Amino acid sequence: RLATSLAEYADRAGPWPGLPPLEPFPITIILTRSEARFDSLTRRRLPGWAGAVAFPRANTIVLRIDGDPIPILRHELAHLMLARVAPRVPLWFAEGYAARAAGEWGGLDALTVNWELARGRVPTFAQLDRELRSDPASARAAYALAMTAVLYLERLGGSRGLGPLIGHLADAPDFETAVRRTYLASLETVEAQWRRDLRRRYGWLLPGTSFRVFWGLVGLVV
Repeated sequence: RLATSLAEYADRAGPWPGLPPLEPFPITIILTRSEARFDSLTRRRLPGWAGAVAFPRANTIVLRIDGDPIPILRHELAHLMLARVAPRVPLWFAEGYAARAAGEWGGLDALTVNWELARGRVPTFAQLDRELRSDPASARAAYALAMTAVLYLERLGGSRGLGPLIGHLADAPDFETAVRRTYLASLETVEAQWRRDLRRRYGWLLPGTSFRVFWGLVGLVV
């Protein structure tokens, strides 16, 4: 029953941000409740904290059931859909797009980003790629930051969102060329603009929250 309900959800899961209408294609979803079975199916190539993976070339998703599988399935479906149009994108964009498509942004992500900024950590795109496959704490922060990068690119697209960028990704030789054609700026420039936007948009939240918590504790003690 679970497999059937997830398959039915996959059939109606769209639309996907910035993607054109896609022709239907077959997808295989493999479910398991066993961590050992999941490791066997993925050949132990994933970090120990991973619970799902998409294989775009095989149009296959392997999903370990642990809690509500729907948000995780939508995240992995987004990987397959993006790969149909743009198979060659950096890891940070792929994961940030999947998180954006799955609607994963929440208050905890904002606090995570603020904590990273408070620590003086504003990573580059290349650093995000490495941290997305790192330890659980680093990966969690990297996912949140990758999502802010994709949300920033979506805002740059105005009313068309990610559509112009994904349209260029379909025929550009690489990601940087697609970025240059879309935003008329180099990837390095866009990265610098995102990092400035990150500080401006999220940098004030953690000090404000800490201030309220501090005086709340003072009041409680008094």
